[in-house]
Amino acid sequence: MAKKDNFANFATTHIRKGLCTFLLMRKFMQQYQILSKTRLGLWSGLASKKQRERTGLFAVEGEKSVGDLLGRFDLEALIVENGMEHRVERMALHPEKVYTTNAAGMKKLSSLSTPPEVIALFRLPEKRGEEGWSGVDKSELYLVLDGVQDPGNMGTIIRTAHWFGIRRIFASQDTVDIYNPKTIQATMGSLGKVEVIYTDLKALMLENPEMPRYGLMLEGKNIYRAELESSGFIIMGNEGKGISPELRELISEPLLIPPYDPNNHGESLNVAIATAVTLALFRAR
Repeated sequence: MAKKDNFANFATTHIRKGLCTFLLMRKFMQQYQILSKTRLGLWSGLASKKQRERTGLFAVEGEKSVGDLLGRFDLEALIVENGMEHRVERMALHPEKVYTTNAAGMKKLSSLSTPPEVIALFRLPEKRGEEGWSGVDKSELYLVLDGVQDPGNMGTIIRTAHWFGIRRIFASQDTVDIYNPKTIQATMGSLGKVEVIYTDLKALMLENPEMPRYGLMLEGKNIYRAELESSGFIIMGNEGKGISPELRELISEPLLIPPYDPNNHGESLNVAIATAVTLALFRAR
């Protein structure tokens, strides 16, 4: 008799749990909109800068990345795969901003080989011209990116700058877009924590002649022995070409991260790794 009672209690408990889960899922399915073909077509292709500028939106993929950026940017929509609606409950979003779609829809929206179960679309912030940002603070240390092209490098640099307390990055107009999906993935939640301003770097240097201008280059001084100030511009160049000639002539303090073995080393350091080493040394002084 006891065995029958135990089995009955066990069955009743699991039936209740299953019913609660079913009712919860049904609630979500009734609450959220189904993503239409029109919106699916409009929101696809945001891996392209042209499409991002056309729609005024950028995509963030994965539950953690989405959670990190909620509140930093204006949310346009959140798309969740069918059956995973419970994933967005704790995000406390307005139901009218949440859409559901099937696996095929998520694949079309995603830039990843394995689409996530959650994708958010945020509005691009308004571009700020020269008059849109405050002047250079002579006591601050700034990172300057001259033609960095790889989105993974860009994201890692932003993440590294955030770690070392760099509050603003200046970037040339031909530097990769920070809203590239691969850049966003590589920032690991640091997007929006470091201000990135695309501007004329030569004009920036000429307008601030009293600021030290450090540049990483092969003919520079050994960075381990150099005197490093707590403020100034640290210029990092393109992955293949390095710092452009027009900025090279403006560098006041050329620096080099020397290899451990002068007779046995690679061609050069990856720009993101070089940035991390450089910032660590500056912050250690």
